[in-house]
Amino acid sequence: MKFMGVLLLLLPLTAHTQDEVKIQRKPRGQIEIRNALRRPARSVSVQNRGISIPSASRELSLKIRELATRHSMEESLVYAVARAESALNPYAVSPKGAVGIMQLMPDTAKLYGVKNRFNINENLEAGIRHLKYLNDRFNGDLALILAAYNAGEEAVRKYNGIPPFKETQQYVRRVMRLMGRTFTGGANVPSPLYKVITSQGRILITNTPPPRNVGKVERLK
Repeated sequence: MKFMGVLLLLLPLTAHTQDEVKIQRKPRGQIEIRNALRRPARSVSVQNRGISIPSASRELSLKIRELATRHSMEESLVYAVARAESALNPYAVSPKGAVGIMQLMPDTAKLYGVKNRFNINENLEAGIRHLKYLNDRFNGDLALILAAYNAGEEAVRKYNGIPPFKETQQYVRRVMRLMGRTFTGGANVPSPLYKVITSQGRILITNTPPPRNVGKVERLK
């Protein structure tokens, strides 16, 4: 047996400032639909972190505050993610099929009961609930939460930290910068533990994935 073990002894939101809709074809062929404002916007501060939300999105900022409070999440985190994901555009569609202000993929939307990914209320609440889930899974480690939101929870666990994807690493830096924080490097995820019950009835705990034929294996949280 090559692994080390330890023997156990025992809204939709209405855009009141929407003036017109612009449709633009991007270089790669995707079409972007967005609101265009004819007048300059004032700013509303968020949690004194140096972040501002344009008054054109005041209703959105209030909804972010309401939902972030409801789910015990940091308002500035939700706003920064929404800004990095879609530039606060509820009609944004990525080449990979992510939709809306929080850029929900179909599986994530289904997980949180979203019926219309373009609905700002549904999209925003699902995104916040997913951030809350990741916050709990990664014990509040901001860099890992953001990496998992961008690349997926399994990718973070596979690489035992922030995946070596340029997009993900840039994403983490950008969101943290929007929050007024500095990303200082990769963060690691604790290795998963496995409980093994051998054919002889011994119970072992290991942090190395055991061979399939060693006995009954259970991954511990």
